[in-house]
Amino acid sequence: MMSYDQSMRAKSQNPTPCPVERAIQIIGGKWKLLLLRSLLLDGPQRYNELLRAIGGISPKELTRNLRELSFSALITRNPTTQQYALTDLGHGLMPTFKSLLTWGQKLLPGPVTNIPVR
Repeated sequence: MMSYDQSMRAKSQNPTPCPVERAIQIIGGKWKLLLLRSLLLDGPQRYNELLRAIGGISPKELTRNLRELSFSALITRNPTTQQYALTDLGHGLMPTFKSLLTWGQKLLPGPVTNIPVR
């Protein structure tokens, strides 16, 4: 029987990564979805506009997340206007956000209490 470490090493060497896992690696985390949502809803924004739009994020965290999203080609920064904007790849997340909106609306009245435990 394989140990957990051996299993994880074998999984990490898998030449065909799971697309869901890859997507989560790129957009996962506490702030990235909120940053992407802000850019989807309000269009291009400057650094301080994003800082105000995402309540609770520190300047250091904002900078780190913007760099990661830029590295992943989901956003770009216009050096002339100093605004961050979604790329075509970033705009491709719109259907995902619409699905999250529909699902999230079902959760708004209160906490989810009817999730079956297996």
